[in-house]
Amino acid sequence: MKWEDICSRCGLCCHEKVIFPEALVIDLSAPCEFYDEKSHSCTVYEHRFESCSRCEKVTPFMAAFGSSLPESCAYVKWAAAHHIRFAKKRELVLAEGAS
Repeated sequence: MKWEDICSRCGLCCHEKVIFPEALVIDLSAPCEFYDEKSHSCTVYEHRFESCSRCEKVTPFMAAFGSSLPESCAYVKWAAAHHIRFAKKRELVLAEGAS
């Protein structure tokens, strides 16, 4: 299985977010311009890092330590299942127009 196959295509990593000490706020009204909300996928996936400066590659390190991924993220669940999730748990707040 390839690393990308772990993704559940929730799309939360493709939205603007703000990280607070106790909460991760994801603005559902601010997706990346290349995010297709119907298919929950990136329209420029193969070239996403060249096309979008705010796109971050989700790596095993990010799954283990990243504060910008919610606990519901399949990568985070993978890291937790392998006992390598070390990021502080934050309340997930889904908001409209938070940015």
